Amino acid sequence: MALFTEEQGRAFKNAKPFPHLVVDGFWSDLDLSLAESDFPGPADTRWRTYPDPKEYGKRAMDDPAQWGKGVAQFMAQMHSPAMLQALGELTGLDNLSADSIGGGMHMTGTDGRLDMHVDFNVHPDGQRIRRLNVLTFLARDWDPAWGGVLYLGENREVEVVPAWNRMVIFACSDVSWHGHPEPIVGDHWRKSLACYYYTPKEHEVSAHTTTWLTS
Repeated sequence: MALFTEEQGRAFKNAKPFPHLVVDGFWSDLDLSLAESDFPGPADTRWRTYPDPKEYGKRAMDDPAQWGKGVAQFMAQMHSPAMLQALGELTGLDNLSADSIGGGMHMTGTDGRLDMHVDFNVHPDGQRIRRLNVLTFLARDWDPAWGGVLYLGENREVEVVPAWNRMVIFACSDVSWHGHPEPIVGDHWRKSLACYYYTPKEHEVSAHTTTWLTS
């Protein structure tokens, strides 16, 4: 059974301002609950934090050795041949491979924000081009008034509330601006799991790091 429908494939390819798809309820509640229970408290020393004000308050854990069983099982599914095939069929991209570098577990709390940006485009191995981001949100009963809404597009054309069991798949390119620039209000934690996908580099590409949208 296909993980995505032909209709979803058309929706992804035709979406504006760049190809993307928002899917609710893709995962079982048990799978996500097990993964969510692995998130440690904000003071845990395993979290990597970011001093840059453009990504203030962000915590990340992309080392598989530090993940609990629930997160490890979830990410194994994200890296599986079945998922690679399904995402390839959805997007039309061939020879996808997965990586958690910079991804894995993400958590942002009070006053946390992430300015609009496009991601680095060449894998550190120098042989692969970043093509897809897949984010799955683990925030229960999230109120948009708390901030943390994911925007897609240079002019924030698309708004995605980080609701529980909401998965966002979007193409990576030099115009795939995204972020959650509105600070989180109150004692709430915006939790997500991120996996990034690559295709082989077939020609020379000018590599760049994260590029921030200047206001």
